[in-house]
Amino acid sequence: MVSPADAERLRLAQVGIRTLVERDLAAFFASLDLGRPEAARDALLEFVPYLVSTYGESAAAVAADWYDEQRAVERVPGRYRAVMQDSPYTDAVEGTVRRAAGALWTPTPGDALLTLSSKAGKYALAAGRQTIVTSTDRDPRASGWQRVTRGGACRFCRLLAGRGAVYKQSTVHFASHGSCNCAAAPSWDPDAPEVDVGAYEASKRTSRMGPEQRARHNATIRVYLDTI
Repeated sequence: MVSPADAERLRLAQVGIRTLVERDLAAFFASLDLGRPEAARDALLEFVPYLVSTYGESAAAVAADWYDEQRAVERVPGRYRAVMQDSPYTDAVEGTVRRAAGALWTPTPGDALLTLSSKAGKYALAAGRQTIVTSTDRDPRASGWQRVTRGGACRFCRLLAGRGAVYKQSTVHFASHGSCNCAAAPSWDPDAPEVDVGAYEASKRTSRMGPEQRARHNATIRVYLDTI
């Protein structure tokens, strides 16, 4: 198993990348002429996808190198090298920018930056998380992946961490909220316990759900959270 110290090293690297995303986005937003909301929106539509792509590539590279390093440290038999993955949210960036940019036409245009800072960081870090998740699925020696949380993590993240168990279903989604700094870490332990049904349920994507489906899903998650 990956040591807590090595897992924390990956998580902190992600935190550093998120900090850079937020820094660059804030600097770019400060350069915009908010008195011309349409032009500001168009500039964001060009810049934010570039930002997510650039730092997503960095997150994926860090994750792939870290995975290979851990595999060597654990002396896992056989050959496998992690392959960098794109963020699974690439197609969502434009829509998110357009929705957030609606605030540019209001008395509080800075609200657009608040929304975009949360989403851009999440989207970029997802490339690193997806690199780990996909690698554990393709690595013939891996038994699954574990969610690594920070100290004082919210109840939702603690539920998804599954008390140290691992995710073994290849189709599972790494669920995260906007300010989430959790990381994914591989497990090569064939006897590692699997997360329970609550963690799998909470990991479902809600973006494709209708309002009623989402309401039922959220109600179910609230019940699971009460058990933590």
